[in-house]
Amino acid sequence: LEVLAAFGGVRFDHPDWACAEIDPAADRLTARDLGHPLLSDAARVGNDVEVGPRGRLLLVTGSNMSGKSTLLRAIGVNALLAQAGAPVCAGALRMPPLVVETSGRIDDSLLEGVSFFLAELKRLQAIVARAAAAERAGSPSVLFLLDEILRGTNSEERRVAVAKIVERLLGSGAIGAVSTHDLAIARVPAIAARLHNVHFRETLEEGPEGPGMSFDYRLREGLATTTNALVLLRLVGLDAPPDRPGN
Repeated sequence: LEVLAAFGGVRFDHPDWACAEIDPAADRLTARDLGHPLLSDAARVGNDVEVGPRGRLLLVTGSNMSGKSTLLRAIGVNALLAQAGAPVCAGALRMPPLVVETSGRIDDSLLEGVSFFLAELKRLQAIVARAAAAERAGSPSVLFLLDEILRGTNSEERRVAVAKIVERLLGSGAIGAVSTHDLAIARVPAIAARLHNVHFRETLEEGPEGPGMSFDYRLREGLATTTNALVLLRLVGLDAPPDRPGN
């Protein structure tokens, strides 16, 4: 009763949110005007999103703060709300039954002697194993959401490792999305043909007090076409030469 009352409260507070369609015959998650439910109506920007079908990966690229992580979290949270029977923060959502698995805020451990990279690999291994077990058992497929995948290693090895992990997951019938700053991942031959590339971008403006930056948080087709790391460097004053003694 408490759960139903909570869901009823969500419905009352957000009458424009949709009731999801859970369809075992669906081969992908499709959402219209999907947003993060914890953002206010004034701050939230909805996007149309498609994850799947089997054998296809949604690769999300874009600059710092552009909205990649928020999109992955919105997909995951709404998939969980949908399967719990609650309204979802979207204009419409259709999906098959899915088991949500994520890798995002990974921590290293000094106590256990585990580096950030190894901790992420262990998490990814668990997701791959869960996807394989679901396929063998004929149970609901895994929906994997991997945020800034394998950022704890060098670029060359990361691309090879990402390709191997993606191949394992897609080969197990899982569907999912991966966010990354590394645009070269989209050109790795082993997975390039299996990617649906989407991106976020920012608008840069030069003003009298230096550079300015704004985001519209709108999802666009294709790979990211802009970067902002050096602009952020300027914004925080780290692009200037260091002060020397006597200056």
